[in-house]
Amino acid sequence: MSGRHFLTAFRQLASWRCSAALSSTAQVRFLRLSSSSSSSSSSSSAYAPTYSRLTHGRLLHNNRHRSYSTAATATSATTPDHDHDPSIGARTQHKKERVLLLMSGGVDSSMCAHILHNQGYAVTGLYMHNWNHDEETQDEVEALSSPSSSSSSQNSAYLSESTLSTDHQQSSGGNGYKPIPRTAPIRPKACTSDRDWADVQSVCAQIGIPARRLDFSRQYWNQVFQVMLQEYERGRTPNPDVSCNREIKFGELIEWCWRNGGLGKDRGGEEREGWDYLATGHYARVERDQQTGVARLLRAKDSNKDQTYYLSTLSERVLRHVLFPLAQYDKPTVKRMALSFASSSTANQDDELTSLQNAALKKESMGICFVGQRRRFGDFLKEYLDPLPGPVRINGLGGEVIGMHKGLFQYTVGQASGVTHKHNKWVVLRTDLPSNTLIVVDGTQNDRLFSLGLIAEDWHWISGAPPKKLLRFLSSSSSSPSTTTTTTTNQDEQQDEYPFTAQIRHRQVPQPCAIEPISDSMAAAAALGDQMSSTITTIEDISSARLFRVKFKDFQRAIAPGQILVLYDKDECLGGAVIKSSLVRPEYAHEDSGTQSSSTTN
Repeated sequence: MSGRHFLTAFRQLASWRCSAALSSTAQVRFLRLSSSSSSSSSSSSAYAPTYSRLTHGRLLHNNRHRSYSTAATATSATTPDHDHDPSIGARTQHKKERVLLLMSGGVDSSMCAHILHNQGYAVTGLYMHNWNHDEETQDEVEALSSPSSSSSSQNSAYLSESTLSTDHQQSSGGNGYKPIPRTAPIRPKACTSDRDWADVQSVCAQIGIPARRLDFSRQYWNQVFQVMLQEYERGRTPNPDVSCNREIKFGELIEWCWRNGGLGKDRGGEEREGWDYLATGHYARVERDQQTGVARLLRAKDSNKDQTYYLSTLSERVLRHVLFPLAQYDKPTVKRMALSFASSSTANQDDELTSLQNAALKKESMGICFVGQRRRFGDFLKEYLDPLPGPVRINGLGGEVIGMHKGLFQYTVGQASGVTHKHNKWVVLRTDLPSNTLIVVDGTQNDRLFSLGLIAEDWHWISGAPPKKLLRFLSSSSSSPSTTTTTTTNQDEQQDEYPFTAQIRHRQVPQPCAIEPISDSMAAAAALGDQMSSTITTIEDISSARLFRVKFKDFQRAIAPGQILVLYDKDECLGGAVIKSSLVRPEYAHEDSGTQSSSTTN
């Protein structure tokens, strides 16, 4: 369906709303038109250079060239404004501040649209298309193309620069690349992108705000997916959700905003394009200093749903321009509000409130989009990585061989190994990449699975610098009692051996901990149980430190290299780092003959 016919459909919808409430037949007709348009716009954006599946300088399992769409597709829907349910609060005026809201079609982002619009913001709903299922299951090779098609492909290298027309796409044969016969097995479509985009359009059109769709699939592939594959090849377990927030949602999208009118105060006034804020449906809070504007990231009201763990790699500069409308709500309340609209609505509001109700009833997405919920992640990875079998040993590298593993990337610390030997349940302790060995232990609560600390690398501080509380703690730890400061606040901090809390996984109960920067040589010793103290105590040295040792008050089970450690000071999220290795308990250090420090970090 062309853009002209799509706009015609929206004008027809607007005339229906002005005259009377939508009939059920009209609603069905409109949704079909919207769905057809979304499918057309999705298939029409296919201009891009070819990218190959490369990792560490070698070809991945499926070594063929592929093309990725970078053209941004946009759809606008405008309907007459009308009053909203007062349960959200009275409408307030924000001088029509412009908000770009990330929407997924679920209840959280749909309620964000309703709340922000009701508060008087000029909201634009944005759907980010980050995974191209069609390109995942059909490889394409570069063919000879005309100069015009080659030129247009170069012009679309950045999705924000232009939106290519459907007519030009048809005349140039798509993106200038001709697909070869499908060589990969055809499988059911796991990503629900088309359906989610249709849901976003429905909610936006019925609330009365424009909807837009941008394609970031190429950026996601290069900056998130390929990095994830590289981490699995290193024998680690990455977190692609954290990477997606840092690189795409609050990275590439922020850059897109700067190139298209600006973001925040730099937007240049109400007359200029751009947005005052970027909003998402994350459960988190942002607190801004009224005088300086400095922003802090805080836990959400709903501790069970709190998502600051996934936002720990954002910067204060970005948080200044971010809104989290659900910060004060818990998930059950958000669903109840959406569901209650249908029963309390009037005849003229049924269309809008029904869309929110449908969003509330929609099944919540729990898996990674490109994998799907009915598919084993290990099977998915085997399509991109070569499984290299190797020995399975008990307890350490010197332990008994009890079988062969199917490729180290398919195993995660703390999970069942699937190894059959005697009647024991063998659990993954760790992987040793140099020897291609999987090390397992007997039982899910084996002592070797528990550690009192870890080494973290690539530390990111949200504020841009380590907190002063950390400097005071390190200074007090290295000073004698006679030189200890006497203020009440500092006395409390010094008496507390574990002044911070941390999480090594989402929804974990915050664990009391202490951290200290260490050198590379200290990290190697610490990984084997050495308890030497750090001598780094200045703010400059802490800021430049690459490695940190984290000591927990209580034992932590299954610390997985590659996962994210997030540090908190009460409710404030201070930042995060990548877990390099766990600290081996001294009584078990001899079992690895000094190889622990290199086992998962090559």
